[in-house]
Amino acid sequence: MIVGVARVYPAFAFQVGSSDRGISHSSCSEEEFMFTITRLRSIVLAGSAMLVLAGCSHAVKPAPAPAPAVTAPVVQNTHLSLSADALFAFGKSDIDSLSSNGHEQLDQLVAKLQHARQIESIEVVGYTDRIGTDAYNEKLSQKRADTVRDYLVAHGIAADAIKAEGRGKADAVADCPKLHGNKLRACLAPNRRVEVNISAVN
Repeated sequence: MIVGVARVYPAFAFQVGSSDRGISHSSCSEEEFMFTITRLRSIVLAGSAMLVLAGCSHAVKPAPAPAPAVTAPVVQNTHLSLSADALFAFGKSDIDSLSSNGHEQLDQLVAKLQHARQIESIEVVGYTDRIGTDAYNEKLSQKRADTVRDYLVAHGIAADAIKAEGRGKADAVADCPKLHGNKLRACLAPNRRVEVNISAVN
């Protein structure tokens, strides 16, 4: 330590003698001597701390980055209403009676389904207006729902995902009271429809 002090502060000469005092300082006062010792202790402590920190920087490994969050698939529900008048000729239900507009609408539906990552379920529901008997309307609505289902299956949509149902004149969206003939038929057009409810992961 004495040699280190002499090297850092050469102005202060420390002498080792044979006297009882042991160490004497001839060129500085006692206050200056103690100030120098305090400074040196601070330098030594600071150097030690830097060495410890340097060692820790090699010993401590950074925490691993958290794994990216996994997003669960989200099932989206889509409702489509297709005009039966646009799909079929009046009173018709078979695939041969599909109009060009009907083919176009169903092709768009097929494209939408083919772009889905996963299809959970497809519900096809046919409706008619109130003209005619209940038995006739229920049969007609079922045949139209079946035709739409068959069209989807023929274009690659899984049959086990599709349910087809006919509900006749139920769930009417247009009432049209006090009308007759062609005016009544035109007014009831919104009731003649095929609704498609899709649950899929897009």
